[in-house]
Amino acid sequence: MSTGKLVYIASTLASILISISLYRSERQTLAIFVGLWAPTILSLGQALVDEES
Repeated sequence: MSTGKLVYIASTLASILISISLYRSERQTLAIFVGLWAPTILSLGQALVDEES
């Protein structure tokens, strides 16, 4: 797996974990906002990886 893909996957996982942490700390609105970053990061990552090919 290339370094670029690994960065996007790690960023996606981080946003999911941050979202879960925020949700458990009773900050549901912010948790939902951060949780929506995951598909955005994956889409951006895929677009950039496809552009390099």
